[in-house]
Amino acid sequence: MAFTMAQKSSFVGRTAAFRPAVGARPLAVRRAPVVVKAAGNEVTVEIDKPVGLKLEQSTAKGGGLVVKGVSGNAAKSGIKAGDTIIYASSFFGDELWPADKLSFTQTAIQRAPSPVCFVYVKGENEKVNVKRLPKKAAPPRFGRKLTARQQELASHICVDCGWVYCEATPFDDTPADYRCPQCNAPKRRFVGYDAETGKKSGMAEGTVGTIATVVGGLVGIVVLAFLATSV
Repeated sequence: MAFTMAQKSSFVGRTAAFRPAVGARPLAVRRAPVVVKAAGNEVTVEIDKPVGLKLEQSTAKGGGLVVKGVSGNAAKSGIKAGDTIIYASSFFGDELWPADKLSFTQTAIQRAPSPVCFVYVKGENEKVNVKRLPKKAAPPRFGRKLTARQQELASHICVDCGWVYCEATPFDDTPADYRCPQCNAPKRRFVGYDAETGKKSGMAEGTVGTIATVVGGLVGIVVLAFLATSV
């Protein structure tokens, strides 16, 4: 089973959408779509969406998700076919979850704000037992620093694409039909955002339903597995 991750939207905190005058173009902070850090055999990368990875469940001793194809932003990260993903961003991007199940990891990556964080090992995973890995906090957004002015104005973030609201107009004063300039998500998909810590506050409307669907699906799989072994 394989999947190709390709979504619209692609950044956290790299556009300062100031509106000093009607019709003025927003200022933009340009940066590369990939940031990489390495520690021993494990490499941590942040990749803007669309990611461009084709993954399959690994059959190696340690488990994880093996990379079967690389394109787009992922190709710029240094990940190569045959490498193994052992961690990936959670639904909200604030944690890294073990990449031991393809379908669950796929859902989390699709819901996580851009950029998506991955930890991978080069080649087959023979040493790290992915199923026994604990969840852990996502690394600070290295390489994606807001300017002093952006930090002063930043107040909310789009949970669908990671676009940070840095406009002079208070977010609560924006019209009800306000939409994310990056992915066109409605206003209800924004939550509070602390630019200094990178942490979000609150829960976007519609998120509970998504989590409930995923949890319900997992519970259903467990029940079916139990019934199958009980027959």
